[in-house]
Amino acid sequence: MNVKHYTHKSHTILALLGRASVLLLLLASAAYSMSVVDIGNISQSDVIMYVSNDNPLYYVQGAIHIPRAEFIADGRLRSVREICEILGSHGLTRDDTVVVYGSCMECGDPTYICWLLSYLGQKDVRVLEMKNIGDNMSDSPSIRPSANYTPALRPELLATYDYIMSGVAQIVDARSADEFQAAHIPGAVNIESSSVLSNGRLKSASELSTLFNLDRGKPVVIYSLNGGQASLVWFALRSIGYDARLYTWLDWLDHQPELRMELTDLRADVSPERTVRITARFSESRKNDSMNVMGCVTCEPITIYTGGLSRDKSSGVRLGNYTSPGRKVVNVIGAAETGAAGEEKIKTATNMVAVVTDRSDKEIDRIMLHPASAYVYTGAWDASGVPAGIYNLSVELSAWGITKRFDKRIAVEIHAERYRKLGRF
Repeated sequence: MNVKHYTHKSHTILALLGRASVLLLLLASAAYSMSVVDIGNISQSDVIMYVSNDNPLYYVQGAIHIPRAEFIADGRLRSVREICEILGSHGLTRDDTVVVYGSCMECGDPTYICWLLSYLGQKDVRVLEMKNIGDNMSDSPSIRPSANYTPALRPELLATYDYIMSGVAQIVDARSADEFQAAHIPGAVNIESSSVLSNGRLKSASELSTLFNLDRGKPVVIYSLNGGQASLVWFALRSIGYDARLYTWLDWLDHQPELRMELTDLRADVSPERTVRITARFSESRKNDSMNVMGCVTCEPITIYTGGLSRDKSSGVRLGNYTSPGRKVVNVIGAAETGAAGEEKIKTATNMVAVVTDRSDKEIDRIMLHPASAYVYTGAWDASGVPAGIYNLSVELSAWGITKRFDKRIAVEIHAERYRKLGRF
């Protein structure tokens, strides 16, 4: 068989399969509608929902107010039964056409509630663009008679940790570039939530199509800290035909082992050739605390855990997870000391690095540290190419997609012909 012809034929088949999967997605979604509308496209039969947590001065005429926080209890999304009771108490049914809006599109309030309603099986959910509202306003929300809200869950909109680990989906991190660089799910690409907006409004379908460099034939999982920002990218992807589902960074962290170790001593010995020999000594942490996670310095406007959904009256769980996994404690030093079967896993999962910064805290270099023994990591920094001066040295540990920068650091002074090591600070 002609190899070139066979390869071309294989690519053609794969392309057809990719198109077929998109077609199946569109057909499966035919019974559900999701779009962006303006005030002129709203009819009297539509249910308008204001979903932000603030109390605005004016509401769109006829709008009810269900704050996003009302669906949360003890930092977790309420159970399906509780959420349905809330929606029913405000007069919603699953057959209603619902138009969602809020005070902050950038926060993801409207798109997050759009995701939640879609997950519950709402047949027609729309997001209202706040433009040209005119005089169609009221100074108080509307009240509707109670109704019975009966869900029909759509699990294809919700990603679980096991689904992430299966490797079948493309992973998108919707957080900021700084947060992504500090720590992210392995294999994820960074598409900031703000990139799908222009002047606070969702970009057009043509603009979005050029934004996403993703395979349309594969499902996409989008995550952010608690799902709010990720819902913006989720909504954008779904609106142009992608198979997209939501996840959270918090659920990912909840499944990662807790690393208990502390840096007890950090030394730097400089040779006449200006090679800095770095030695970091660790001990088992005696404190029952979690590692400081970089990348969560700026949280989304609602700093809550937005949980997944359970079918009973019990508390909900974090989005993307149907059970609350007890956090596994892993002591990196202990595993390396015993040489047990887990040692290889620890070595491949962790990354110990010495970070060199100048006096203004600008990063100059990163040096990989390797285990010399169970409690000691060593490495060498070639300082021959840097200007004479004082440099700071600290240690950073990365494991399972999270990063910890230890507090202890030292200063090293580099001279052209001599050196002297400064004390710790």
